[in-house]
Amino acid sequence: MRRIIHNTTAIVTCLALLAPQIAAAQDQNQDDLKEGLSAIITQAKEAAQDEDARPAAKGKKRGEDELADAMKAEADRKDAKEGDKKPKAKPGKADKDDAKPKAKPQQKDTKDKKADKEDLGILGEPGKAARDQQDAEKKPAKKPKPDENALTIGTGKVQSDRAAQMPGLVKVLNQEVQDGLTQDQLNCLQGGSYPCADGDRAITPRGVVVEPNGGGPFRLADTSNQMFRVGKSGDMVQRAAEEDTRETQASREAAKQSKPVSAAALNASEGSGKVTEQKVTKDSSRSSSEDFATNLRDALAGSDNAKARSKDDAKDDDSSSDLTKALLLGAGALAVGSFLNNNRQVALSAPDRVVVTREDGSQEVIKDEVALLRQPGSNVTTENFDDGSSRTVVTREDGSRVVTIRDADLRVLRRTLVSADGTTTQLIDDTTDVQPVDVSQLPAPAEVQNGDAPMNEDDLRTALRREADIERRFTLSQIRNIPEVRSLVAPVNIDAITFDSGSAAIRPDQAKQLQSLGRVIQDSVAENPSEIFMIEGHTDTVGADAFNLALSDRRAESVALALTEYFDVPPENLVTQGYGEQFLRIRSEGDIRGNRRASVRRITDLLRTANAQ
Repeated sequence: MRRIIHNTTAIVTCLALLAPQIAAAQDQNQDDLKEGLSAIITQAKEAAQDEDARPAAKGKKRGEDELADAMKAEADRKDAKEGDKKPKAKPGKADKDDAKPKAKPQQKDTKDKKADKEDLGILGEPGKAARDQQDAEKKPAKKPKPDENALTIGTGKVQSDRAAQMPGLVKVLNQEVQDGLTQDQLNCLQGGSYPCADGDRAITPRGVVVEPNGGGPFRLADTSNQMFRVGKSGDMVQRAAEEDTRETQASREAAKQSKPVSAAALNASEGSGKVTEQKVTKDSSRSSSEDFATNLRDALAGSDNAKARSKDDAKDDDSSSDLTKALLLGAGALAVGSFLNNNRQVALSAPDRVVVTREDGSQEVIKDEVALLRQPGSNVTTENFDDGSSRTVVTREDGSRVVTIRDADLRVLRRTLVSADGTTTQLIDDTTDVQPVDVSQLPAPAEVQNGDAPMNEDDLRTALRREADIERRFTLSQIRNIPEVRSLVAPVNIDAITFDSGSAAIRPDQAKQLQSLGRVIQDSVAENPSEIFMIEGHTDTVGADAFNLALSDRRAESVALALTEYFDVPPENLVTQGYGEQFLRIRSEGDIRGNRRASVRRITDLLRTANAQ
């Protein structure tokens, strides 16, 4: 029995020691593996049989020594067998290498065995590969190296405040950043790709305006600089140029107006005023292709001999009468720096226009509103009254007449068309039903034209004839001076017209490109003789404010003249207004082509109630 136990113990011990070798030899020839196992087991049995003849005290140690000797012999046998297979070393270098001390194969073999056990998990614990996998799963994933060109958003107070004011825009911006928005995808508002000159603002592909915050990241630009807003459906909607503009003294006064302006010319009989007459010829009228005779830069500088009057002088003199004479009669420019009534200081003065500065720093342009009607072949009769108001009758060769009544500041109070057959059409009437305007109660601005692509005639017709969503009426002064009122109808950009620097002339080849616009307006007036369209002029921010305001007003007049000259649009159905750099389409300062523009707006619905005939 003891022999059986010893034999079994020896065999188990042998197999346990051979387990690593078995694992490491998986790729070896199966016959060699069986042969080696058979020889070792045989030696183990022989050692067990000899154990009875040895002292019992030393039996256990002898069995282990013999087993180790057997294993060494088997290893030597395998080495010898593998050596026979290897090619013999060549004399020379090989001999020198043999002289070097060789690494102990047993140590390497031991390490390999341990590594093999760990990899396979033979020792009863997870293998090394499994442990490495577990450790990798426990460790957090390495974050990818950030792209240096990636756009990042700051987290300062300014950004937080603006994000609270514009939650829709910040949501769009954050989504763009998450989608991998980079700085080279930005476009500068002044033109070109990022980086922008002088730290100028830039716009993202979806239309959010951002600006550097000085520390590397970006932040939302202020509300007044944003060109788009998020609509009810979540889409980006281009904002009207009039949105979020500062309130001016003129807009406040127009909004508070609750009763008509009184003027002697409204009730006086014909011929009761001081009458002047003029026969308009081609030489005495201006064509759209001609520039004005006066130079605005010279007018801005003023006359060397002109002396500015004080505010007290302006109160004592009838400055409104002086203004009327200067503009209506062409008597010459007012002195730059002089004051008109209501403490308006003359900032620029030319025979055709005067720009005044109000106490709040805002500016207005004053001009002869009848200039557009002075067509060759017509007779113009003007009556001036003591309060500065005037009545001008333009009689045409076909017998029709246009009667315009203005107050002391040359603002149109009433305009009436009397056809050759005696039919009367009221075009403008600011003398009745004047109501104050609560800007906070007005509807949202109308959707504006998005993009620079020119419209075809059908699209242009649809855009201009779109009805305004408003029930009440406004005066012409309210429409001109209150941005929120004017934005209730969308403007249509006149992209066909470009102007040379400092010029208001339109070349004939450009004027012909107004054909679609001219035809749409002409058709509209034929259907409804009381239609009114406002032509607007705008500039960029380069140059003096007063110069830009007068220049934009002249350019608006040139567009209206071209529509009349080339496409027979009745001039009485047009009003012109320049805004200079007040309402930027691209909300950035500098030399920007998109801000040097002219546009047209149908204001018929604003001038009348919905059921007016």
